[in-house]
Amino acid sequence: MLFRSEALVGFSLLAAISGGLGLWLWLRGVSLGRGNWTVTASFADASGLAERSPVSYRGVLIGSVRSVKITNRAVLAELEITDPTLRLARPVVAQVGNSSLLGGDAQVELLSSGAPLPESAPRPRERGCDSRRMLCQNAQVPGAATASIQTVTDTVQRLLNQADRDKLVSKMVAATASFEATAREAEKLSKDEIGRAH
Repeated sequence: MLFRSEALVGFSLLAAISGGLGLWLWLRGVSLGRGNWTVTASFADASGLAERSPVSYRGVLIGSVRSVKITNRAVLAELEITDPTLRLARPVVAQVGNSSLLGGDAQVELLSSGAPLPESAPRPRERGCDSRRMLCQNAQVPGAATASIQTVTDTVQRLLNQADRDKLVSKMVAATASFEATAREAEKLSKDEIGRAH
């Protein structure tokens, strides 16, 4: 009886230590998956992107952001892809955005515009992976930002400022007045022609 309770305590302690170690590794972003592979995306602006932000392809979760590093030229995000069989044909762009136009958690969407690869193509971690045709382990891809309320507002403001600088409104008013005068003249001429015909 005493042996049973000691064994039970020992196994419980071992399970608690294993669970704690697993939780610690997960919180530190350490992955034990041998089939995982990484891609580095370079963004001019990666607003809201952080470690463990989701990475998706065609709306399906395929991994997460392992790390985010800021340099003088760009923001570099290391993306960990958890699907070892995923073959993405080049060109590929990583798009960072929010789950909605109003904001929310940032995420990365991989967009592939290349021709679909055959099932016989090598996997990203395999030696025969052709980095000119597809994404392979440690590949680099350009990044792009999606529209948000802030970017839409900034774009509209830039257009309004440009229109004000170019005096587009006054030019449009002048053009409209000119069209109206031309239309009145054309109408008068057509009435004169009809009058002469009768």
